[in-house]
Amino acid sequence: MSTNRWDPPDPRQLPEWRGHLLDYLSSEPATVSMREALKAGRSTLVPTVPGIGASDASVGALLLTASERDRLSKAELYYATADMTALALAAADTPPMEPMSLRRLPSENGLIVFGEPIGGYTEDAGAALAGTLAYRPGASALITTPIVAVSWSVWNPQAVTLDKGSVRWTFRGQGGTGVIPPEWRGVWLTFWSPRGMFSGLDPDLVIGNLPDGKVMTAGAIDASRATRSGPPIQWDNEMLLREGAAFGPPVPDTTARWSHVLYTAWQLMAQDSKTQWAEVEDVPRSRSGVKRDGRQGITASGSVRIVRVHPVRRPAPAAVKEDAEASTGRREPSWSCRWPVRPYRRNTCLNPRAHGAGDCTHEDRIVPGHIKGPEGAPLRTGSTVHLWDQQPGTDD
Repeated sequence: MSTNRWDPPDPRQLPEWRGHLLDYLSSEPATVSMREALKAGRSTLVPTVPGIGASDASVGALLLTASERDRLSKAELYYATADMTALALAAADTPPMEPMSLRRLPSENGLIVFGEPIGGYTEDAGAALAGTLAYRPGASALITTPIVAVSWSVWNPQAVTLDKGSVRWTFRGQGGTGVIPPEWRGVWLTFWSPRGMFSGLDPDLVIGNLPDGKVMTAGAIDASRATRSGPPIQWDNEMLLREGAAFGPPVPDTTARWSHVLYTAWQLMAQDSKTQWAEVEDVPRSRSGVKRDGRQGITASGSVRIVRVHPVRRPAPAAVKEDAEASTGRREPSWSCRWPVRPYRRNTCLNPRAHGAGDCTHEDRIVPGHIKGPEGAPLRTGSTVHLWDQQPGTDD
């Protein structure tokens, strides 16, 4: 089984990462990879153009890569530190109680990279190639793939089109398949995993077939990737969250579970009343970087918003170190030392006077759990209430 760890970037590298992603998504290898993913049934969203001569997988690959590129070019950039990631995971242990709300999005389009994986899944890479030209009967390689980044945008199926016909968007999942209606409202999430996850395997391990029919090994994949440039992260899967829909149970190793963590992170970033969880540092893009972004068609600011746990809520360094030593770097981290009793959700009425008449609205508030232990234990709580009129690092 592969044991290569996720090595997070310096947050200030995210604009360059985005640039690499945009270049890659414009390339033929990206289209080929997406076409194979569609053939293997890995994509939740499948765009088609009825009546066109090409196969659905070929058309879908072109549309999906073009859509991903368009969305990333508009995305504001965020980086969640390891502590912030662990906090979001701890609070997301129970699913959000409020219905999915677009007002929770910190920006209409975004890309957030996490300092620790927000989850992962283990699969047989050889068996996963079934249905593709690379499949080799009997080949087997167990790989644990971490999910380390998520991009999002408000659903807008008209953003990318083909001149040869109108695009029809369908979804497929455990409940079956169906056409997405034109009036559908929600958010489109894409999950990203690191490249190079084969490097922890025996280099002679057989995984599949190369295009010329020869044996493809883990070492051959690593050697091939080393000779060509590419983005540090790669498309893994995606899903849609419908406006007003309830969150289901947190099924491990699924897009649903990862979406709980992302939505919880959005909630923590926005919570600034009696219990502020996050502080945000805005790192602006250099002037030369802004010019490079413009040449790539990037319309977002290019600044990186580094999201940290607020100092009042930050765990003790010794607890962080102990949790980090227990982390595999390929799955969500342990928080047994950082947050021995997890933060919990409270369904809060925003207009108590109208509650009796049913005219009020409710939202989740995440509050500290009960903490046991000596002074200096993680997640300190006390009688002092710290009020903030705005998130640190913002002008409003």
